[in-house]
Amino acid sequence: MQQATFRYDINGLRAYALLLVVFYHFNLPLFHAGFIGVDIFFVISGYFMTKIIFDNSRSNKFNSKDFFYARFIRIVPPLLFVTLIFYCVSFFILNPGDFQYYCKYIIKSLTFTSNISLLKEADDYFAANSARNLLLHTWSLSVEWQFYLLYPFLFILLNKAIKRPKGLIITLSLLLLSSLLFSVYQSTLNRAYDFYMLTTRAWEMLAGGLVYLFECSRTTQQNRPAILCKLVGIGLLVVSLIIINEKDPWPGYLASLTVIGSSLIIFSPNNRLRFFNNRLIYTLGLASYSIYLWHWPIHFFTNYYLPHPSTLTNILFVALSILIGYGSYRFIESKGIAWAKSKGQLFSFSFLLCIALIFIGLADQTRKHSGFPWRGGESYLSVVNKIKMPSPENGWCFYSIATDHQLSVGLPGVQCQIGDTTHPQVKALLFGDSYAGQYIPFWHKVGEKNAMQIQAVTTNWCNPSTGKDFLGPRTSPAYQQCLFNRHYVLDHISDYNVIILAGSWTKAFANPHAVEGLHKLISRIQQQNIPLIIMDEPYQFAENIGNRYKQQLWRHHYFDIRPYTSVKMDNKIKATSQQLDQLSANSVQTLYLRRSDLFSPTHYAVNDIPYSLDGGHISVLGSLAAERYFIAQGGNEKLRHFLKQ
Repeated sequence: MQQATFRYDINGLRAYALLLVVFYHFNLPLFHAGFIGVDIFFVISGYFMTKIIFDNSRSNKFNSKDFFYARFIRIVPPLLFVTLIFYCVSFFILNPGDFQYYCKYIIKSLTFTSNISLLKEADDYFAANSARNLLLHTWSLSVEWQFYLLYPFLFILLNKAIKRPKGLIITLSLLLLSSLLFSVYQSTLNRAYDFYMLTTRAWEMLAGGLVYLFECSRTTQQNRPAILCKLVGIGLLVVSLIIINEKDPWPGYLASLTVIGSSLIIFSPNNRLRFFNNRLIYTLGLASYSIYLWHWPIHFFTNYYLPHPSTLTNILFVALSILIGYGSYRFIESKGIAWAKSKGQLFSFSFLLCIALIFIGLADQTRKHSGFPWRGGESYLSVVNKIKMPSPENGWCFYSIATDHQLSVGLPGVQCQIGDTTHPQVKALLFGDSYAGQYIPFWHKVGEKNAMQIQAVTTNWCNPSTGKDFLGPRTSPAYQQCLFNRHYVLDHISDYNVIILAGSWTKAFANPHAVEGLHKLISRIQQQNIPLIIMDEPYQFAENIGNRYKQQLWRHHYFDIRPYTSVKMDNKIKATSQQLDQLSANSVQTLYLRRSDLFSPTHYAVNDIPYSLDGGHISVLGSLAAERYFIAQGGNEKLRHFLKQ
């Protein structure tokens, strides 16, 4: 049964999905699971895409050119307008690093690959660092567009091959089940992949498609309990909102509550319910795409100027997002579609594509020129150039193969030599992940003062271990480099007078395989009777501290780090430190360098400049400041005494 009338109930569901997402992002009470709104959007999208393709293919009217043009003209103009507006705003407001990062995601957003880039960065959507991304929310547009590119051809192919509607339903149901099971599997393996990728999201859109096929398989005489279905569907969404939180694997099996609830609401056409069909909800539903595009950049700049906004402030900015988004819908989205239709497909598509390509070129030039750092002046540049992770780009040899694509897997990753490389009396090894690599400037200075030559074998996510455990995505070249590093260290372990281990211990201790691999490594070191130094993690923050500092420096404001400290984070790293203490307590040949040996409790390196780079790692400046603090606290004497044992 084909539905020819406007579905006010689905439009209303879209409005509520929008409000869930917006309320969640602005951290309003009771909406801690508001991210389920995106899952609702996916179900709705799958329903309408299937309706368009199935209805037109059944009457032999489906035209792929018309299909993709309709999607393009609906999605691209508002997105292009928003990214262009915030490019102009960002030029005057954002510091060079943030501006460069924004331009990177202009390109990814307009080419609908932002979800893939976020996965490569191994960002967790729910992590604090994700708030740095002004276009973070465009990941869902990328997933949808990728679905649009594949689904029409798959659907038509299956429809022609199977021909029977029930066979098509069974086949799509099997695809849905496969995607769902893959999502559940990935939720335990790679949280970021599970969240961002089409393969783990496709089942949500296929669910919407199956709803339409089920509708078409019913006859007009068959009555559906419309009100009951809708009530059950609403109930499942309410339950989802109550029981789900950011710690749950998503979209794993729990997302089925949201998907089933949305599907039940869509399956029962009923345009009379005031809950879904009233003037306010109707308007929000129509403007939902434009409001969605605007709300996250507004949220971004709210947090840029007000790092800890009150609930009342957030409510005001929710209202502002809705008002601006609605204005964009009225004067950009609606008028843009009308203009495109009046000019014809070829002209409007070519014109908009040219504008998009020119803008992508401008964004790429801005990215390549590091966000035009000349905007900040020499005083700004002299400081921020030191607030970076040690890397070959700034003269240090941390092997950051995950982010530096010029590096290759193999022997070059273990050839970093620091400290006293001319007349060393002690040959040491620094082994671990980026939380070891951050200490390269520290050990270079300490090594020079103590006649130590230190070989740094460090790369991304490669926690000290003997096994195949890994704290990052195994698709990264860092995984292969990590395995190489571990084999190299085990083969050359007897070459060193002392071994230094450092890592992201909090993450490693949460992984049983990483703990097992660490114990085996320490046992191997002790069997060789080699002195061992274990280094603590830096102070941790729930915010990107380095970025917050740069923002304040850009605006010539004093940086107060105290609002970013967290009792919860402190307790977490204290628990980790206790485990490290236990590891080192049973051996006189083990020296444990505690956090208090390395870092000032003020969390500052120099004046108001913090140690922290991103809330976890320390910067080059922080690493060098840690060395000075270590020396001032008598660390040199402690180290020399340990090495003479």
